[in-house]
Amino acid sequence: MTARTIPRGLASLLELLELEQPRVVTAAQLAGWAREAGIGWPIDQVARRLRELGWLLGLSTKGVWEFVPASRAGAVGSGDPLIELRATLARDPSTPYAVAAESAAYLLGLVGRRPDPEVVAVPLLSRPPKALKDLRIVHWSHALDTVARDGLPTWAPGTLLAFMAARPSGFRDWPNVPEWLGQAASDLTVTDLSRELAHRPRSAWARASYLLNRGGQAGTAGRLFAQAPAGTGPYYLGNRGSGGRYIGEFDVVDGLGLNWGVG
Repeated sequence: MTARTIPRGLASLLELLELEQPRVVTAAQLAGWAREAGIGWPIDQVARRLRELGWLLGLSTKGVWEFVPASRAGAVGSGDPLIELRATLARDPSTPYAVAAESAAYLLGLVGRRPDPEVVAVPLLSRPPKALKDLRIVHWSHALDTVARDGLPTWAPGTLLAFMAARPSGFRDWPNVPEWLGQAASDLTVTDLSRELAHRPRSAWARASYLLNRGGQAGTAGRLFAQAPAGTGPYYLGNRGSGGRYIGEFDVVDGLGLNWGVG
């Protein structure tokens, strides 16, 4: 690795960056820190020089760069698969995107292995920027507040379970669900799930209730299903053609094997 130099004219700015340790830096942030450091150069000149020296790395998100701290051996990126999401949110914090589905399960600590590709939720009818093209996009407008995980807005457990129930095919890590379903279901409430499932068909409520039941929350499952809108089942969890076990209590056919161990 080629050692990175610290020019005298940028030393005070790099000192501030090392103090703040931002993962990504916007042009506006860089301008603010440059003023604080007493640097009067145009901000595009500052950014260009820091990139040439290896302290900033370019990203697909325009006007945002990845900061490479001195602790990293050279001008090497962090390898963060969500770096472009960080950049998108840093440029516009009001952007309603969130870490979703399997990626949410990982950041919530429910699973130990992160998915590839990572998953990001964008609201219905929203068109994500090209910078997020390497991420898997799911369209979902969450009712519950997101939670902050690793500095990113992340689906709450209630949103995750509601999505899995409403869009089973949109969740791609079902084999590992039995390992963490009990942990996730333990803190869920009927109120939260009812908010997230509002205006969705009975099938979503039935599958959500069944998931709660399999997570050891039979009481919550029963109360949630009692609020479900009218409809006619059965409702499938998994491929219709793959068969499965019928759970009459929730009118659900489980073709994914979550019913293992049920008497």
